[in-house]
Amino acid sequence: MQKTYGIALIGCGLMGDSHAADIYYRDGIRMEYVCDTDEEKARLFCKKYGARRQTQNYMDCVLSDQVDIVIISTPPATHLPILKACLDNHKHVLCEKPVAGTWEETQEFVRLVKENPQCKVLVGHILRHNATYQRIAEMIHEGAIGKPVVFRMVQNHHTMNWPKYLADIKQSAPLVNCGIHYIDVMQWFSGSQVVDVQAIGARTEADVPKDTYNYGLMSVHLADGSLGFYEAGWGNTFSASNLKEFVGPTGRICLTYQKDRTQHQEEGDLIEYYRYPQKTYEIINLRSNRRPTFQQLEHLIRMIETGCEPVPSLDEMLHCMKMCLEADRQICQSLQGAAPISTEISG
Repeated sequence: MQKTYGIALIGCGLMGDSHAADIYYRDGIRMEYVCDTDEEKARLFCKKYGARRQTQNYMDCVLSDQVDIVIISTPPATHLPILKACLDNHKHVLCEKPVAGTWEETQEFVRLVKENPQCKVLVGHILRHNATYQRIAEMIHEGAIGKPVVFRMVQNHHTMNWPKYLADIKQSAPLVNCGIHYIDVMQWFSGSQVVDVQAIGARTEADVPKDTYNYGLMSVHLADGSLGFYEAGWGNTFSASNLKEFVGPTGRICLTYQKDRTQHQEEGDLIEYYRYPQKTYEIINLRSNRRPTFQQLEHLIRMIETGCEPVPSLDEMLHCMKMCLEADRQICQSLQGAAPISTEISG
């Protein structure tokens, strides 16, 4: 890192907190602004993370000569106008995913970034910077389980703060909001591209809007013959579950996050590797930050200082969004005219 960078964080929600908590104390970082339309949130973030200023207007951030990098951590529908303002004012950008709420806005996002190469823009695919996922990718690329790969991935949330999740669903349904990570993981690990997606979904909560859903399941085909599924359900009656399993003809890799281990949590994430036909197991313990936001920011800074490429590339991100939005379209179309959810107990 060759200089100290002035940072503005726009959006003081869950991911905004993850960003601020992991970067504010680092060398080469100067927290210039925290911004949120909720004045109290901005005030608390400013105090907690030692930012120099707080504001409710993101234009204060992008117009400041003291700001070099803007972190966009707001709802997806707001990303495009903030990005435009950043590019117009020569700011580098780290933007949370999904970059937009529609396919048209996603294409416009990519077009603007490509037309302004002087501004470096990285989309927040945080798993690309996670040491555990990097290790598994390396193992699969080196032939640890052979090909094709079957990807089995589930991320269901038993929501203890339903209003927060409901607000997220209204902005971006689960298969888009989180599915974009796992479409990217499938393509990254396999080295191939998703060529087909099929999806089903349901509304299991009465207050989920009729044009969206809180449970989705998508299955995908990749060009190299690999297959995968991703399941995401957010609701008051789902049990929390987190399955990450990668199966091939010569082996299987299972990932258990440190937080989900029933034993030896102090060892970090658990990678269980089964070899076939040897029928042997190997246990790999790996200390890893599940949300390595600083490592992600460091990559953006390398882009600024050395001109290296974003990870994933804009085209890779664009294809992931295309597949997730197609899954979303299929579910929303199938739910049109579906009977309303009943909360009455029969019998």
